[in-house]
Amino acid sequence: MNSRLPSWREGPTKRALVEFLQRCVRGPEAVPPDERVAAFDNDGTVACEKPLTALAAFLLDHDSRGPATGPGGPVVGGGHEVLRQVATRFAGQTTEQYQDAAQDFLRRVRHPRLHCLYPQVTYRPMLELIALLQMLQFAVFLCTDSSQDFIRVMAPAYGLRRDRIIGSEVRIQPVNGDLVRTATPAPLDDGPGKVAHLWDRTGTRPILAAGNAAGDIEMLASARFGLLVAHDDDDREYAYQDPRLLEVAAARGWTVVSIREDFLTLWAWSE
Repeated sequence: MNSRLPSWREGPTKRALVEFLQRCVRGPEAVPPDERVAAFDNDGTVACEKPLTALAAFLLDHDSRGPATGPGGPVVGGGHEVLRQVATRFAGQTTEQYQDAAQDFLRRVRHPRLHCLYPQVTYRPMLELIALLQMLQFAVFLCTDSSQDFIRVMAPAYGLRRDRIIGSEVRIQPVNGDLVRTATPAPLDDGPGKVAHLWDRTGTRPILAAGNAAGDIEMLASARFGLLVAHDDDDREYAYQDPRLLEVAAARGWTVVSIREDFLTLWAWSE
């Protein structure tokens, strides 16, 4: 399995991960394939979330190309505020129109610091892990508090099918044969919502879960193996980490992934 994770530096983090997966697929602790489920957060875990998440950048790009509905122009706050504004801005559009707008953004707009398209601003080591899990017959789900239908457009960049994306979204209603977005949010896929929605989709808890923020605590706690991504590399991306999360990880025995120490190659687009 080591050879399947070439962007991970050899050391205790990679060793703990590989040894756990080996126990999952063979030996007395082996998990039947139909029970092998893994769950990943998106922003900050598989994809860069600074200085803005892809969804927040999409919202700003949309407002810059058309009239803003908020007083004084577009305002982007935290993740939940971004979802609220996206719900308002795209209410009344069909699901196809929203998908087309997302596709246009993802094919055109580049990250302000890294200068590549947003589907490329993903962490190569995490994509390698997702690919390895799928090779080991894990069903891998992306559990995100971002817009489910927006991230579904990005699913191929992660090597995932659209139906493996679980996220926050608005209510969708049928209108004359079309599916139309409303401004009414459905329950958020964040915090305990991640665990509940994954259970609704799979009927099981994840064997492995990876996250990086307070909204991932319940999902990590529900898994046999918790992987917490620590953002400590300001040279290659952005350094930010809640020390309280590191305390939770230590208390619960989660494996902490240092981007600076554990990731040899960081970006999916790197040569």
